[in-house]
Amino acid sequence: MKGYDISEYFQKLIENEMSPAIGAMMALTESLRRDESTTLQEFIEKMNEERDKLGHMDVSVVSVSSGSELFMRFITLAHQELEQAADFASCREILLRRGADFVTKMQESRKKIVRSSHNLIKDGMILLTHSRSRNVLAVMTEAVKQGRQFSVFVTESQPDNAGRRMAKDLQALGVACTVVLDAAVGYVMERVNAVMLGAEGVCENGGIINKIGSCNVATLAHMNNKPVYVLVESYKFIRKIPLNNSSLPKSYLHKASILNNETSLDLEHQHPLVDYTHPDNLTLLYTDLGVLPTSAVTEHLIKLYT
Repeated sequence: MKGYDISEYFQKLIENEMSPAIGAMMALTESLRRDESTTLQEFIEKMNEERDKLGHMDVSVVSVSSGSELFMRFITLAHQELEQAADFASCREILLRRGADFVTKMQESRKKIVRSSHNLIKDGMILLTHSRSRNVLAVMTEAVKQGRQFSVFVTESQPDNAGRRMAKDLQALGVACTVVLDAAVGYVMERVNAVMLGAEGVCENGGIINKIGSCNVATLAHMNNKPVYVLVESYKFIRKIPLNNSSLPKSYLHKASILNNETSLDLEHQHPLVDYTHPDNLTLLYTDLGVLPTSAVTEHLIKLYT
């Protein structure tokens, strides 16, 4: 792959609000287009190397990992078609076509999520959201277009203040929006009608991995009998079932630059980026596959990987 660096290509893709998972799929598609392998086995080994490079970047390892794995699973599923190909050049064309088709399909996920949640936001609702989710923003944008009147509490979402960016986006839409301290979630929870969250990954049991603080928000909502809706693409479904937050992989919890820094070996003093929310504290998943209970994730993953 002369003259091609998947890390640089990927970085350029995600600079303009592209989902890291979609960016990973597109970068892998470009790697496939430039690949010079002569056998399927050699191709798979090279693509695994490319996936590994993406896993060492300071982005959401959770969504990049799930998106990359699903992409590779999909393009190599055409066993019969691949076996009938005259040579590997023909195989590559099949893989490339399937890859491009898959990326195109996955790029429609957010629109499908918006359609599946068209009745989620009703007039007069007071909502709470955490951090900045592109899916939550898209659904709220559509509700504004439909003339719905609602207000939103947005957590500040330390340590990167992502919630303040979300608040600016909502205020630009004309939505009444209040930024609250992360520590104030319990104080405002009794006033809200529902919580809307995004997710960086959905575990096999229906729990989610998302921006640090999501677990607190969902747990407090559950304690106050408030519904918690998760707006997430199915390509973020992952084959992991964490026992608790302490069992999350370090690659999920910290930036690659931290993990690769020899002077930062004591990770106990590093602020984690994400946490795990148990499915018991979530109400429904609004996905490109439709509205799902958390228990449906296992069935979907079984179909994909068996």
